[in-house]
Amino acid sequence: MTFKLLAINGSLTPPPSRTRVVLDVALAGAQAYDPDIDTQVLELRDFALEFCDGRSPDNYNADTRRALALVEEADAYLVASPIYRGSYTGALKNFFDLVPNDPNGHDPLRGKVVGLLATGGSDHHYLVLEHQLRPLFGFFGAYTPARAIYASSKDFDAQKQAQGRLVEELTLLGQEVVILARLLAATPGLSRPERVGIRRT
Repeated sequence: MTFKLLAINGSLTPPPSRTRVVLDVALAGAQAYDPDIDTQVLELRDFALEFCDGRSPDNYNADTRRALALVEEADAYLVASPIYRGSYTGALKNFFDLVPNDPNGHDPLRGKVVGLLATGGSDHHYLVLEHQLRPLFGFFGAYTPARAIYASSKDFDAQKQAQGRLVEELTLLGQEVVILARLLAATPGLSRPERVGIRRT
């Protein structure tokens, strides 16, 4: 069965965007490690996604259902967002509001691996990865590698191409996502962790 690695771009900036560039380099790293994997990029700007209002996924428009189906079908993910006003984009937030998180089992991210990436104009907001994106995927029961990458303007050349140490880090992240996803899939009991409820009295 083909291993599917889905990259989700939370930037609505027309190409070439720095956020798409970091995803492409990480995807190339994953494919260099394993040329047989299937990679795809979900560009939120290419989908007429509806705003989440609590409906069942089946009741949203065709573009929304198609984007959610890509998430359902993937074995692992790379998720990237530019940082605006100290947070990831509203478009990305809305998209993950749409992703099901059903305690009865319809939980497409649970037990899967999500590599985290972000871009920004300066280094001021690099902790968004730890304070916002990592908890978001923890809520879904996904695994996030320790390596998470924040790239600022100084990490790109005038043509918005990644340069220096950033290229190596992105390559390693792409490889780690594939390695960890395959390790978890081969380890019974780890790939779909049980929900644990804690009630305080």
